Formats: sequence, structure tokens, C-alpha cells
Amino acid sequence: MNMDITKQDFGRFVTERRRAAGLTQRQLAERLHVTESAVSKWERGLSYPDITLVQAIASELGVSGQELISASEDHEGRAEKRDARSYRGWRNAILWSTLFAWAAAVITCFIVNLSVQHTLSWFWVVLPAVGLAFSLTTLPLLPVPRPGWLALAGATICLMALLLVVWMQFAAGSWLAITVSGVLFGLLLVFAPIWVALLELPAGLARHRTLLTLVIDTVALIVFLLIVFVALGYPELWVWPVLPILAIGATPIWVTALAIRYLPLSGLAIAAIVTAFLGACAPVINRAIEAVLGTGEPWTLDLSTWNAATMDANIQFLIFIACMGAALLLGLAAVVRAVSGRRAGIAEAQ
Repeated sequence: MNMDITKQDFGRFVTERRRAAGLTQRQLAERLHVTESAVSKWERGLSYPDITLVQAIASELGVSGQELISASEDHEGRAEKRDARSYRGWRNAILWSTLFAWAAAVITCFIVNLSVQHTLSWFWVVLPAVGLAFSLTTLPLLPVPRPGWLALAGATICLMALLLVVWMQFAAGSWLAITVSGVLFGLLLVFAPIWVALLELPAGLARHRTLLTLVIDTVALIVFLLIVFVALGYPELWVWPVLPILAIGATPIWVTALAIRYLPLSGLAIAAIVTAFLGACAPVINRAIEAVLGTGEPWTLDLSTWNAATMDANIQFLIFIACMGAALLLGLAAVVRAVSGRRAGIAEAQ
């Protein structure tokens, strides 16, 4: 028994709960298969019941075993149970109402399309569209393993089916390959870090999940751009200038991510290095892309004059200065923290 309460506290609690349940001492004793005298001793604070009777007593008094042992009602626990029951009720109501709604929509469209056109035409557009809505709203509520991933897979399959039906019936063309590859690339871009984090990898590879994610996303982007330009009929543009521009644009992302992941420095020091690097990239990236495209013009820097000839250079220079200033402040903060930490360590050692 819990020693934080006295026998009198326990007795008062049992008495209150017995009366609330509408039971006499004799009735409670009969249900528990003990003597009425034993119940009387509990309530008068003369003795505790045997530990084997705790759950049975709690059940008869309408409380939990923990409430009986602590001689107090667990209002918070009861509120959580009520909330859980309410949530399950709403969840089941939403589940069955949406299931009925989607089924009714499919059956209604099937009947209308068949009775009016005497064939199934636009119904094939409705079917995957309803499947997409079902996957996003109702499927996550079903008692299935990994409902989130199942909903994502179902929504993706239904979306692909919808695009295919529209392409076959209404608008054939190269847009299908571009759209499908764009959707798949978007899924990889968003969910690849999660998938990689959940994978059970060998110890040597597990330390490089960031690098693995970067490789997956970069390869996916290269393939997506290849599909786009092949579908448009300009595969030669993928080789030049698309790939060089992609390399230029991806470099800051790669460098930043790898610096954050692998540099054995404090957070402030890494932030200073990354900020300085990104500040240096501001003027360099634009000039590099212009060089690839062959559209480069003289770089005119004049902070006293803001017009079409100086606007880009002035803005890039100010970004460069701002980033370098921020990097300097972050670097100083990193040094101060490191010195303070070293002094604190020496003081503790002494």
C-alpha cells in the first residue's frame, strides 16, 4: 500500500466511494467474498485490505487501482480517458461517414454516366479522383499498419492514375511525362531525408545519411531535368547549359549541408563559416551563370548610383558585406564562448 496516506484516509475514501456506488457494507462484502466486519474495519481505518483484493475493490467502487491505493480520484486521468473515448467516437464517425460518402459518390457517378452516355467515359476521371480524396482523408483513419505511409502511397497511385486517364481521354502530349516525373521528384525531395533516416544502414554508411540524401536528391533532379528536356524535344540543352547551371546552383547547398554535418566545430563557428561562404556566393553564382549562358555584362559597382547598369552589382555587394559582417560577429561569439568554456573547465579542474 502507498504509505503517503493513512488508514483513516483510505477508510474515508472507501466509504465515500461505496456510498456513491449505492452499496451497503454488507453488499460490498458479499461481492468481494469477505465479511462485513472486514469492510467495517477498512472504513474505520483499523486495517488495510489484502493486496489481492485491491483490483476487485476498485472495480466494485468504480475507481482505478491507482485511485484506490492513493485514496484520491485521478481527475486528470479520468479526463484523459474521456478525451480518448471522445476522440475514438469522432474518429469512427468521420471514418464511416467519409467511407459512405466516397462509396455513394462512386456509385452515383457510375450510374449517371452509364445511364446518360450509355458508356463509361468521365467516370474514369471521377474514380481515381475519389481514390485520391479517400487516400488523403479516410485511409489514415483505418486500423492498418503505417497508415501515414499507406496514405501517401495510395494518394500517389491515384494521382498517377488520374493523370493517365486525363492524358488518354482529353489531352495527349508530352506534359504527362513532365508532370509524373515532377510529382515523383517532389516526393523524393520532401521524403528522401525521412526515408534515409528510417533505413537500417551499416554502421559505416549510417554516419553519412546527409551525404546519401544529397546524392539521392541531386540524381533525382538531374533525371527530372533530363525527362523534361527530352519531352520538350531539346535533349541537347540538358547537356549545355542545364547541367552546368545545376552544378553551380547545387554547390552552395552541398557545401552548406556538408559543412554543418561534418565540420568538427561549434555551432557558432560553423554558422560563421557558412554565412561567409554564402555571402561570397552571392556575386560569384550570378557571374558564373551569366558566363554559361553567354549573357555576361560588365560588372559596374557604384553605390552612389542606382540604375539598370549598377543595380545588380550594388545589391550583390551589399549582400556580400552584410554576410561578412554577420560571419565576423558569429566568429567572435564562437571565440568568446570557446574561451569562456576553457576557463570554466580550468576552474573546475582546480
